[in-house]
Amino acid sequence: MRKILIYLFLLPFAVAAQQATELSLLEYYLRVRTSNPIVQQAKLIYARGELALREGRGAFDPKLESTYQSKQFKGTDYFDIWNSYVKVPTLLNVDFKAGLERNSGIFLNPERNVPTNGLYYAGISVPLGQGLLANNRNIGLKKAKLSELELQLQSTRVLNNVFLDANHAYWYWYESFLKLELTVNNLALVQQRFDGIRQSVINGDNAAIDSVETLIQVQQWANNLRKAEVDYRKSQLLLQNFLWDQEDTVGLTPKVENHSLQRDLSHFLEFANSNHPDIRLLAVNNSVLDLDRRLAAEQLKPRLDLEYNVLVADQTPSEDHVFFRNNYKAGLNFSYPLLLRKERAKLKTTKLKRNEGDLKLSQKRREIQNKIRAEYVKIQQLQEMIAEQESMVENYTFMLNGEQTKFDNGESSIFLINSRENKKLEAEVKLIELKAELGRSIGRLQWVSGILSNIVEN
Repeated sequence: MRKILIYLFLLPFAVAAQQATELSLLEYYLRVRTSNPIVQQAKLIYARGELALREGRGAFDPKLESTYQSKQFKGTDYFDIWNSYVKVPTLLNVDFKAGLERNSGIFLNPERNVPTNGLYYAGISVPLGQGLLANNRNIGLKKAKLSELELQLQSTRVLNNVFLDANHAYWYWYESFLKLELTVNNLALVQQRFDGIRQSVINGDNAAIDSVETLIQVQQWANNLRKAEVDYRKSQLLLQNFLWDQEDTVGLTPKVENHSLQRDLSHFLEFANSNHPDIRLLAVNNSVLDLDRRLAAEQLKPRLDLEYNVLVADQTPSEDHVFFRNNYKAGLNFSYPLLLRKERAKLKTTKLKRNEGDLKLSQKRREIQNKIRAEYVKIQQLQEMIAEQESMVENYTFMLNGEQTKFDNGESSIFLINSRENKKLEAEVKLIELKAELGRSIGRLQWVSGILSNIVEN
């Protein structure tokens, strides 16, 4: 009866293993990239960067403006003032303007007198001092480009983090699956041995204590199977946090393959130094501070704004249009703070912030490089430990087979066979754990160097 129950317990795992689809780590990453909501969130962050740049470019959009004022009092038309124009801003803070001014009224200010059909004008305004080379407009555009880059890097950082978590979930699933498979196979083996020993006891070839010894082994591995089944089910549920393209992972099994580093240490160090999102984000922040410093330094210059407009009554310029001699409207605006305390303090503040940014960047580079070196050394040690553990498994297998031969010849005992078998199984479990830890360590190395999302995308 016990034999029937054991086989019924093992049957679902055997059927599932035959019908399952193998899923490699790379295929798993690609499915996560396609369906996981956090990955979709990262894509939205990336899209926000494009919109940030578009918003910055909006400062250079031509603008149509129109103002109208009218006053009537006790039946008298005091004035009607109407001014419409198109203003075109440029990168150098030089503005071009063209418009039409039409005013009328008996109490109109004389300076607003224009021909009956209106007065056309076209002109330019130029900041000759402060604001010509560095101003809120062009600095804002450069900041918008940096904002786009910053959001793209934030998107990359989100992808790196989600793929790291997905990596850990995969290797937990891998480890629990192989342990379950090992437990299933060993339970079937000890059950077969128990059946043989029990028959030998019935025939009088073995002592009854041998069947009890073997039965304990069956009971122990039946409990181990229950625990392995729980761990495997937990790993499947954890995997479902990342695989959103299907509701259940029962039909999937991890693809058992050897994983090793394909690049040397210098590759990861160089990639991290140039492309790690955390390093590049700090560099972007420093670039923003550089722009703030340029704008603050510009405030130390005197403000001198020149505006010049050509005036045309009938849309056709006449030959007497000479700059600053006839038919023009011009103006000059000058201002300069005498003490410059506000401007100097702001410039000094931006310089201090920039120095802080350099220190943060240097510290982050050092931290990331040391983490890369630590993970790389750990991976090398794990690879050596795996090779050693594989040799140990072979040796334990050889000793178990030898003990089995001695038992068949009547020179050993069930106790010794069980002892040898348990040592062999412990070594196989340890080998599974080392291989899973190697996979996790490779994933952490790729994550800490910032290359993980790049591997998946490419």
